[in-house]
Amino acid sequence: MTDQDKDVVDILSEDHREVEEMFRELESLGVSDPAVQARGRLLVDQVTIALVRHAVAEEVVVYPAVKERVSEEEAERAKREHAEAEESMKALERLDPEDPSFDQEIRKLMTEIRTHVAEEEGEMFPHMREVMSREELVKLGGQVEAIKAMAPTRPHPSVPNEPGPRLAAGPVAGLFDRLRDLASGRGKEG
Repeated sequence: MTDQDKDVVDILSEDHREVEEMFRELESLGVSDPAVQARGRLLVDQVTIALVRHAVAEEVVVYPAVKERVSEEEAERAKREHAEAEESMKALERLDPEDPSFDQEIRKLMTEIRTHVAEEEGEMFPHMREVMSREELVKLGGQVEAIKAMAPTRPHPSVPNEPGPRLAAGPVAGLFDRLRDLASGRGKEG
């Protein structure tokens, strides 16, 4: 399957697998161990970058389509779950790996995301496949990829989880986030 053949469900499910892989590595590290705290911080930053970009794309592109075509309740629940996870990511961003609550906050985020993924993949995605054509799903996939390319890389819980504000803030916040990441080396190995 080429990238052009991927639909929105394929793309978002791949994102979920990538984040889960990072979660498993974090769990295996035991990030409270000082010898691996730097790797833990790097993984947390990489998870945050991936989750924020993914969440913004869902909020701008996917949830409005789900609200209109599938279920307003499913879209609203997903947005609430994103808001909770964004607060956890913001808390993690402020913590040092040596902080005793760092590991606890990571576990909280993992639980929130795993619950969210289970609901999306168990309910929302199958419903989308039922009511949307292949062409619609592929078109949404292209839009998701475009939004992810310009989305912020850091949590911004003060920006409402609605398409308008997210789309308006995305490019500017994304640019500033990437500049900060470049200057600090955040999310990069080495």
